[in-house]
Amino acid sequence: MELNGDIGATNARFQCVEGGARSGEVWLGETSRFASTEDLLQAACGDFGARFERTAIAVAGPQLDDGSIQVTNGKLRFTVASCHEALQCPVTLINDFYAVAKGVPYFRSLEMIGGTPTFEDLTKAVLGPGTGLGMATVSPVGNGVWHVLAGEGGHADLSPGSHLETELWSILINEFGHVSWETVLSGKGIENLYRATSMMWGVQPENKSAVSICAAGISIEDPVCHQSMELFAGLLGSAAGNLALTVGAKGGVYIAGGIAPRMVEFLKGAPVRRRFEEKGAISDYVKDIPLYIVTEAEPGLEGALRCL
Repeated sequence: MELNGDIGATNARFQCVEGGARSGEVWLGETSRFASTEDLLQAACGDFGARFERTAIAVAGPQLDDGSIQVTNGKLRFTVASCHEALQCPVTLINDFYAVAKGVPYFRSLEMIGGTPTFEDLTKAVLGPGTGLGMATVSPVGNGVWHVLAGEGGHADLSPGSHLETELWSILINEFGHVSWETVLSGKGIENLYRATSMMWGVQPENKSAVSICAAGISIEDPVCHQSMELFAGLLGSAAGNLALTVGAKGGVYIAGGIAPRMVEFLKGAPVRRRFEEKGAISDYVKDIPLYIVTEAEPGLEGALRCL
């Protein structure tokens, strides 16, 4: 029996793996409740009541040169040595977005926004607005094996696609000095969009969280929040289309992360697909590329499984 895990700043999830498939209930715990990595792992293992042959754990945070991962916005630091000590089995540590990318070819719960689905093994791309903005390429290497190439495309320079977005960029460049895609396509990015949109409207922004901005924008109860979310949707489509062009993602572009799955219907009706395809002279290249929102219940666990 094997074990896979998905550790975020808020929650930790573990699930057994038998015969190459996820098995049984998902163990769920609050990450902040545990004083150390060992305490968390031993609590999960104790509840399963089993010994494991090997483990793959996806952790929300950048992976350092020594292989360790510090949980973003959390106190726990995962190392191969500390995990091995707690679990007494070989351990693979991976960044959580890398794990999601590994899972992309196997996800079945998806919402398509235009394009033509393909069943060939063609290069895929994934981007994930959440705490930050992850981007990765998933390429076939033959015999059903996929290789993930993770990068830092979320920190590439934002390119405005309209006069309104140019005005938005001008406000943000004055505030931050550098405006990346992550500056607008993330939880903090939604708050940045709302604050800049308020300035463009000439109104004082309220102290709103990304969650409240999304809710008020999608329901159209607040016109400033609504325009902020329309900007988010258009920029998301533009970034996804750029990624498709950059890596040749004829197998599709997948939008993962914690934000998009919560607003599927809004994104389907927003200018996401139009902006995805608006690529000037090379628009025909992307018009058939399928664009998906990943609605998989446990994408991190599914991806960690593929790292075992």
